[in-house]
Amino acid sequence: MDPRVKRTISKLEQQKEKKTNEKKRIEQELSEINANLKQLYAFQSDQDKLQAAIDQFYEPVKEENTDEHSKSVYNV
Repeated sequence: MDPRVKRTISKLEQQKEKKTNEKKRIEQELSEINANLKQLYAFQSDQDKLQAAIDQFYEPVKEENTDEHSKSVYNV
């Protein structure tokens, strides 16, 4: 076989191996990023639910526990 063809084949196989290794590394990084994003989205959702519960807990208290004195103070 022509030595140029052998060199080209060898060179392309090395490039393929290098790119395959890069691809595996990038896929691993993406997997880690996706896992982190999943955790953060879950945390964000829990935080939003907690904030909504806090808002709901305190909102009725403001409306229900206002007597005549506090109403007049708030309307000043």
